[in-house]
Amino acid sequence: MRRVSLILKLYLNFMLFTILIPILCIILVWQKKMPSFETWSSSSIVLFIMLIGLLTIIPVIYVRNKMIKVYQGMEDIKSNSLAINEGKRIYDSKSASFTSFLNSIEDLNSQVRVLQFENRILYDTALAIHTSASLGELLDIIMARLTTHMKADFGLIFLLDGDELKLRAQCGIPEQRIEKRSFRIGEGLVGWVAHKGEGILSPNVETDYRYVHCVANTKSQITIPVKIYERILGVLVLGSQKSAHLNEADFKLLKTISGEIGLAINNAKLTEILKKENEYNHILFEMTKEITSSVDLKEVAEIGVKAITGVVEAESCTVAVYDKKNHALNVIASYGEIGETKETLQFEGTIRQAFHKKHPAGQEIDSGYLYSVPLLSENDCIGVLHMQTNDILSKDIFELITSVATPLSNALENSILYKSVENLAITDGLTGVYNHRYFQEILDQKIRYAEKYNQDLSLVMLDIDNFKQYNNRYGHPVADVVLKQISEILKNNLREQDIISRYGGDEFTIILPDTTSQEAYIIMERVRDLISTHKFYMQNNKENDDSEDIIKEVDKNKEVYKKHNLVQRNILKWFSDKGLYNKLNFLSNSFKITISVGISSLTDVNFDKTELIKYADQAALLSKQNGKNKVTSWIPDTE
Repeated sequence: MRRVSLILKLYLNFMLFTILIPILCIILVWQKKMPSFETWSSSSIVLFIMLIGLLTIIPVIYVRNKMIKVYQGMEDIKSNSLAINEGKRIYDSKSASFTSFLNSIEDLNSQVRVLQFENRILYDTALAIHTSASLGELLDIIMARLTTHMKADFGLIFLLDGDELKLRAQCGIPEQRIEKRSFRIGEGLVGWVAHKGEGILSPNVETDYRYVHCVANTKSQITIPVKIYERILGVLVLGSQKSAHLNEADFKLLKTISGEIGLAINNAKLTEILKKENEYNHILFEMTKEITSSVDLKEVAEIGVKAITGVVEAESCTVAVYDKKNHALNVIASYGEIGETKETLQFEGTIRQAFHKKHPAGQEIDSGYLYSVPLLSENDCIGVLHMQTNDILSKDIFELITSVATPLSNALENSILYKSVENLAITDGLTGVYNHRYFQEILDQKIRYAEKYNQDLSLVMLDIDNFKQYNNRYGHPVADVVLKQISEILKNNLREQDIISRYGGDEFTIILPDTTSQEAYIIMERVRDLISTHKFYMQNNKENDDSEDIIKEVDKNKEVYKKHNLVQRNILKWFSDKGLYNKLNFLSNSFKITISVGISSLTDVNFDKTELIKYADQAALLSKQNGKNKVTSWIPDTE
């Protein structure tokens, strides 16, 4: 039937050709490219008609003769069974060329159809590569095209993830029919194909010992590895619920285009990786810009916590800075109920590992996962970033967090350094309390705040009684010790909001926010009592080492005094000149200090800074005049 159809097609082609010649001539005449028929001679017209007739008749005669010969040969075979072999020989010899011609054409048509099919699939795949927004979308498009073109009942794509093949895309099958979503290398047909790197055509999977149930009611299946440069990316599966539904031609076709699919998947994966890296780089850039925009320690830590919780769905996130003096991790900023309830982080679990090993640490707990990342400076660990999540963090997210830790560490270190420099600028170097310049600045701020919110404020002026005598008698080192110890007593016994400053020499000022004059009197009376009952000693420092030499020198001179009684006055005079006698007295006895205190209230001076300082100083002077070791509050004149 196909051969008859082919002959008919050939005949029609020739007929069409003979029709086209006159039409072509008419067009040429009309376009004046050749002479019109009116100018033709009779012989030219006859020759033209004969040419058309020959082109029409010759193909018909040729095909007719061929068909008659074939028919005669077949009749001879039917009429004489004894001449079968002879008929075969005659038939073969007479029709061999024609049969091979027809077969060649059929093979060519078949190859053309296959190429068209392959090109269509390749075109769809290429289109998917350029139009797909993600790897998942690409896989869905590839599966839909292959399943439709090859008339399979379902299609699956497994991609290699570590040592497992995990299902990443499916088509033509509901979720409940999928019985297995991952295969180990070598497990089932999918794992075997990934292991061997060769495809498998299974007309009936039930007869294949390697088959492991993946999709319910599967009968036939094609399993093809998806590779690029001999590297396995995954496995492609097409299946049917009918036995032998997928044939060798389908297998060859799928095998042919698997390389293009592998290239498309690899490009999509690389594109996805690049997009993710660009996204993370952008996030990291924005985080770094925000973190480094401030030099305030708390603000930097809060920005870091906010940036990280914007990327990670964390139950809690805490930034803690190491305090060398107290050997503690002080919480600077936190997020979540767990982090907000802590003032310090304990050196245990992942926190201990991260801090001491200077390497990120993670741990699974009953309520989720804990992660700790060390905040490293050039030579040491300055703190820890600690968080708790419900789900395990992906490798990419964890790497992003560790990357954020670097600019966060630098920003925190800069903030600590800035704070240290700032403290040096506003702190008295000897006592560690604020200096006179900062006192003036902060007092202005506190007065404005109190006036705005109609609050009271008390200013205390504190003066050490007989300080010049201690200084002259014991020397400057001992006087410095007195100032330091009084500063410590004040810092340890006043409120956190109270601001202590060294006003100058032996004078201290204390700003008591939101405190009336009566409340300030109670507070300072307690402080006065603490100082007056406190025993002051020489601290164990360099002065102590010098004092031992002094004692030895005094003992030696005492021996001289015994032997040479006549020079007693000269020796005592020598001790006095050298200051050794006063130092020896101090070494052998503790001593006590008293203070005179003056208080003024902001509301009493109508929020005037100058008057506030003036009357606090006058009240302190009044305490000295009334016998010292007293607290006096300035009371405005009511007259």
